[in-house]
Amino acid sequence: MLGTNGEGHVPIGHRVALWRHRRGVTVTEMASSSSLTEQLIRDVEADVDWVDRHRVLYSLAAGLRLDPTELTGQPYEPHGTQHGVVRAAAWHLRRHVVQAGPRTRGSARGLEELRAGAEDVRAAQAAGDEHALALRLPALLELADRACAEGGEGPDARAERTVAYVAAAGLLRRLGYRDLAWILLHRAGPGAGGDQLAASEEIRLLTSMGLPETAADRATQHLATALSVELLCAAALAHSSAGQRHQAETLLGQAGDRVDGEVEAAEVAVATAGSAMQFGVLDEVLELEEAAASMPPARRADLLLFGAQARARGTDADRAAESLAAAEDVAPLYIRLDPLARELLHALRSRVRDANGTGLLVRMAGRFGMM
Repeated sequence: MLGTNGEGHVPIGHRVALWRHRRGVTVTEMASSSSLTEQLIRDVEADVDWVDRHRVLYSLAAGLRLDPTELTGQPYEPHGTQHGVVRAAAWHLRRHVVQAGPRTRGSARGLEELRAGAEDVRAAQAAGDEHALALRLPALLELADRACAEGGEGPDARAERTVAYVAAAGLLRRLGYRDLAWILLHRAGPGAGGDQLAASEEIRLLTSMGLPETAADRATQHLATALSVELLCAAALAHSSAGQRHQAETLLGQAGDRVDGEVEAAEVAVATAGSAMQFGVLDEVLELEEAAASMPPARRADLLLFGAQARARGTDADRAAESLAAAEDVAPLYIRLDPLARELLHALRSRVRDANGTGLLVRMAGRFGMM
């Protein structure tokens, strides 16, 4: 069993070194198979550098023939009551997959409850509230199946059922239960407006599995028949994670042209910042971070995290710590369970010199379960 570094957290670089030795792979061989430089691999293993880009994480995992969760340590051991509730939800969702079968046809009252439940889920997603999402989803999947049994309740019920199943798949993806997420996602069924909601999550899921090229190919297939801002943004991040900058920027431009309202504008801003971070365009990340204050909480937390990563890369560790703390304050569990947020927290603890910043990071590490 992999030990910790004394802080309740094993950095990605330590896991890379362990797996490389287990595989009997030299740094030179790994650099060749991962398309990363030997120096980067050595620096990550020695804790001189850290992993703050999905593209690097996926390349490291591919070079060692691993799922990325083997390097991030997901799913994490529960820390705190809310994290325990979220982990328990994964068990309930697994049981739902195993025990799923014919359901009694729903009623009009059931459709009203389904609509209300789906709205709760959308609100929890917008807030980045993993705890509220975990509390709502298991019962909502049961309700959705009953409402849709044998074609009952028509397209409205099927659309809300898709919302529930895609949200469950997204939560499981973020926790690290990606195989289970895949099963639930492909039980979502067709929803209103085509399958763009499920298609977007499929692209995100394939990307998180360390298969960004496959995700980009699937995105091309989906985009041939339907377009939405969410789908375009997911496709752009798949391409940027695969190192395909031109394709990512083209898709982001198309998404920007289709924006309708503040929610979609926030989606594009986060995808643009995420793509810029993959290619080290730090000034663009920091410019976009300034718009975070007016965004829904989950997207605000995303941008603040990207800003923290960019500041750390720009050797401003103290302000990076402040941005990371701000992201956690906006969407606590959403950020605490993000592997790159945890990696950044570990990196900052050895780089921040200011006493106030050090204290801030120690308190955060306790909340993250990294002490």
